[in-house]
Amino acid sequence: MMGMMRHDLARTASRVLGRYCANNTRRLLLLPKTSKPGVVIGKHRGIGSKSASSLLFSTSTTTSSSTSSSTSNSTGNSNNDLLITNARIWAEDTTDFPRRNITVCGKSGKIKEVSPIDSEKSTCGVVEGLQVIDADDGLVTPPYAEPHLHLDAVLLGKKWQNQSGTLVEGIANWALAKGGLSADDVLQRARVAIKWMVACGTTRIRTHADTGCPVGVEALLSLRESIKKENLATIQVVGFPQDGILTAPGHEADLIWAVEGGVDAVGGIPHLERTYEEASASMRLVFDLAEKHGVMVDVHCDETDDPTSRHLETVCALTEDRGMGGAVIAGHCTAMHSYSGPAANKAISAVLRSGVQVVTNPLDSIVLQGRFDDYPKRRGLTRVPELLEAGTKVGLGHDSVIDPWYPLGVGNIMDAAFMLVHACHLTGQAQMRRVFQMLVSDNHIPFGGAPEIKEGEKANFLVHSLGDPVDILRMRRMPSFVIRDGEIVASNSHPKATVCGEEIDVGNMPTRVE
Repeated sequence: MMGMMRHDLARTASRVLGRYCANNTRRLLLLPKTSKPGVVIGKHRGIGSKSASSLLFSTSTTTSSSTSSSTSNSTGNSNNDLLITNARIWAEDTTDFPRRNITVCGKSGKIKEVSPIDSEKSTCGVVEGLQVIDADDGLVTPPYAEPHLHLDAVLLGKKWQNQSGTLVEGIANWALAKGGLSADDVLQRARVAIKWMVACGTTRIRTHADTGCPVGVEALLSLRESIKKENLATIQVVGFPQDGILTAPGHEADLIWAVEGGVDAVGGIPHLERTYEEASASMRLVFDLAEKHGVMVDVHCDETDDPTSRHLETVCALTEDRGMGGAVIAGHCTAMHSYSGPAANKAISAVLRSGVQVVTNPLDSIVLQGRFDDYPKRRGLTRVPELLEAGTKVGLGHDSVIDPWYPLGVGNIMDAAFMLVHACHLTGQAQMRRVFQMLVSDNHIPFGGAPEIKEGEKANFLVHSLGDPVDILRMRRMPSFVIRDGEIVASNSHPKATVCGEEIDVGNMPTRVE
């Protein structure tokens, strides 16, 4: 059975993987077919009809094919090869990022070659119509991945405001809001949020869909396929029983319906069940469904300040017993913040042993948790430093974008990382680099691993204007270019400011003061 389960999970991972402006110092050069190969004849400040940065401030929810096409395809030309020069390719466990040229085949979308700057090989492959991006010693990294989001609820926060800032009011707001949703409404809001996220460098998104809102589940499953066809991003959908599974008649049937409808993972929320016995039973049901349908597990777990909420241990035990390590996510786990030392050590050991990935959502957790405290107020995030120190792979999610729980956000996962380094005291240089690694490596685990930047692989990467991960995190700067399957799907300009007549790049450290 366990061997069959691993086979099913591998097959599911394969299926999931199958679904799926230049700044002031960056140059995008296009060699027209009338010019000689290798001759630069033009320079462009932006690409296409819209820069990705403009999409961040657009509230349009148009879903016409023309709008989708202009966003995902107008910035690149699949008939042209693409050359990234003077790039520093990111790698784990080092600060010495090698300088390379990267050539991408326009027809296949694959990386043709990665060559040293001074190599003669770096000049080959120059053809008519070649696009050239001068990275100017900026980092090239895998794209960001988002492991925890609620696309069915995005952009509803203006109408359904969480005045108390509590998790309880957020859930109550959503309970009222979801009854009046239409498929078009869900699709339009989700599409806007996805474009924001792609502009910020996130091209893989796992969203939860409340199984108590069938309209939302069907809409997000439909959107998953349309976004795949547009090649804008990879979307995974989790069937999430927001109101619990055994809390009322019909909830279990709603979850089963969503799983049979083709979601990528089965969700749960054990701390919301009526008793500990029913919480454990709900988790067994979730794992049974996942095994039966060959999909993954992704539960909201112990999202509370209550130190007695220890359902994570149940999730880890089921994962270990069924051989599902690497296919199970436990989101939030905020109760661990309040565990005693021995209890936290037991939970972290179980996470490491089982292969469960904990995903923290610092923007929401820092706001929603600790609301019942006087002083001192707990921060409410799970124990990220200790989980990392133990050797577990921790994911980092945005969770909410202007929704009934959380009123802020533009879909930039760098904001979540920025909050994490503050709230969890991860401000050492090595610690901040490790947080950046979460975005470009650990977050890709639910999607089968991060794209590799090497010859023969599909060209899926970000071109940054900065060469240090810590600077990217510090300035929360969006990537200059987002490359997906060899095409430029988004670009960002980084305008300078003028102070007393002097043009400055805000936050960018001058060499003389480093």
